[in-house]
Amino acid sequence: MLEKENWIKLFNNFKKTELKKRKRFNLNDLEVYIKEKLGGAAFYQAAGGYQKFFQLLKKLEADKQISAIKSSDFNQRRPQLKKRWTLIEEKFSGWSDKDIVKLSRLLDLSYYLKRSKKQTPKLKIMLFKIAKFLKNKQEREWASREERSLELFGDEKFLNQSQGKKLLTNLKLNLVDLKAEHYKHLFVYWTLNPTQINNILIMENHSAFIGAKKALAAGINIFNQNFDTVIYGQGKKIVRSFSFLEELLGLKPVEENQSYLTNELTKAEEKLKDEALRAKLNIYYAGDLDPEGLAIYTSLKAKYPKFKIKLLGEYYQLLFRLNKGPYPCQNKQQKNIKVLKEVIRELKQASFEDLSLDFENLWSKNLRLPQELITLEVLKKFKEIN
Repeated sequence: MLEKENWIKLFNNFKKTELKKRKRFNLNDLEVYIKEKLGGAAFYQAAGGYQKFFQLLKKLEADKQISAIKSSDFNQRRPQLKKRWTLIEEKFSGWSDKDIVKLSRLLDLSYYLKRSKKQTPKLKIMLFKIAKFLKNKQEREWASREERSLELFGDEKFLNQSQGKKLLTNLKLNLVDLKAEHYKHLFVYWTLNPTQINNILIMENHSAFIGAKKALAAGINIFNQNFDTVIYGQGKKIVRSFSFLEELLGLKPVEENQSYLTNELTKAEEKLKDEALRAKLNIYYAGDLDPEGLAIYTSLKAKYPKFKIKLLGEYYQLLFRLNKGPYPCQNKQQKNIKVLKEVIRELKQASFEDLSLDFENLWSKNLRLPQELITLEVLKKFKEIN
């Protein structure tokens, strides 16, 4: 039989997901919700059925969490319950002076001292947990953002949600203060020399990545670009995982609120070092020539403007030479004309006028060129192509 705490948890979930900001609810809606969450009527009965449901309502009523609407009719069950109910809004008188003094030793409470309505019992519990952590911070190890979030707030996603971010802002804290790190998504890569990463080729698809990897290992200078590293983009995932390159190269984005940068001179030095390392990089992208592949590329450029990422024009020229299609675009692909215009503009600026016309022609005919046309054999055969 389901424990009382689990029934209350079901009610709290109902309040959060179904009611949201509404106060009133129908008894039948709550019972239907609980039945569904338990797996159906049979499981509901096995968990105690209506008798347990009745006890839940009476418990919540006794705890002054809900109250029956007086004008509501009773249901036709035994024992009877009102059909319509309302949540009782909690009223807070603010935190005690004693609690404020204790918390103020480790936390900046200025935001909450000006807003007494926000001084809730629930928030106070959270603040004491944070204060306890900060008090023993020196003895603690670094953890992931999700691990620290679960430890302090009972929810591994809290610090990544707007509510958690707002809490830290209000307290003038950041992840560094909690010895928490936001681990970046990783990408798969291969390099000739991990200490000398300068010329990078991003390949959208796995087979193309493997082919390029084997070509570099065999000493083939792909399109005479002196690539020393190839990254597997894994389709759209590269837009999230590309930030791992900063960690790979020892780049640290300078943020004003990071506590390890203690003065303006240090910030300036970090910025100059960062810019110098980025300036050395040559990064090219190659993927399927279709609306989705081009959208991945433009999204990547937009998200990481500090990196100079370019299309590998010679790669697409070779795709057209190998074209034995037609290869129709898949129906599910969305065509964004802004993406095409951005790519065309870049190709023209890089003196790929004819290639830009080929792109437009392919787009207008709703055709595509798959990256798999360029195999390892092709790279070996055309290794002298400029």
